[in-house]
Amino acid sequence: MTMTTGRLTTAYADVAEKKTAKHRRLVQSKAFIYTARVLLCVGFLTLWEIASRKGWVDETLFGRPSGVWTAMLEYLPSERSLVSLKDTGSAVGISFVVGSVSGTIAGLVLGLSPTLNAIIGPFLAPINSVPRIALAPLFITWFGLTMTAKVVLAVSIVFFILAENARSAVRSVDADLMTMARVVGLKRSSLLLKVVLPSAVPTMFAGLRLTFTYALLGVVASEMVAATGGLGQDIVLYSSSYQINTVFAILVELMFIAVLVNWLFTATERRLLIWQVS
Repeated sequence: MTMTTGRLTTAYADVAEKKTAKHRRLVQSKAFIYTARVLLCVGFLTLWEIASRKGWVDETLFGRPSGVWTAMLEYLPSERSLVSLKDTGSAVGISFVVGSVSGTIAGLVLGLSPTLNAIIGPFLAPINSVPRIALAPLFITWFGLTMTAKVVLAVSIVFFILAENARSAVRSVDADLMTMARVVGLKRSSLLLKVVLPSAVPTMFAGLRLTFTYALLGVVASEMVAATGGLGQDIVLYSSSYQINTVFAILVELMFIAVLVNWLFTATERRLLIWQVS
């Protein structure tokens, strides 16, 4: 009797374990995760729409999803939208390229030169801690209501993030690998191209994905403070006239741009790191 009971208990335990494993696989599957994401978004938008229609929230202040969709169809193809997108996109592109290239070079130099790092490194954190948006009026005073003011503000954000990122990437390279490279006679340029950069690619691309978002934020914030055009100016204009649905339409546009560029960086990183796949 005891042996029979023990066997039944073991059988029940095996069945329970198999059910638990099956449930775990289901919950962790891509189909379940994607379905949960869609349901979460649909549920949020449905609740927002109902709350707006029922008067639970003020539609003038919070808008509604159907109104945002209508605003997107009206605003995005408009001439104003295209001109604003061009102004903001040009400033973001220039600031991202200038800031990422100069910041990466500065970070690599500091990472490879202990002397320069000891002299200049301590200044990076205090300078980087200054709120950039507080500098916007100063840049506007220096450069006027021009693209230069927006670019300088965004570059001041991107540069320091990439400089610190590149410096940390160099310092995180395996010390034994660096020693072996120097022992076999690799010069600084070869050391950088053959050892440092390949090892630092993941960290570098993580920084690039982050800094593009900050470049976009810096440009839009600068446009919201003072500018002659751009998506930031449109946000201020439509907010002041209580066209909240159009404001959300612009925010959706900015979010889409950031997600698209992040996807491009991720795909490029995977291509560059294909050699790591065993």
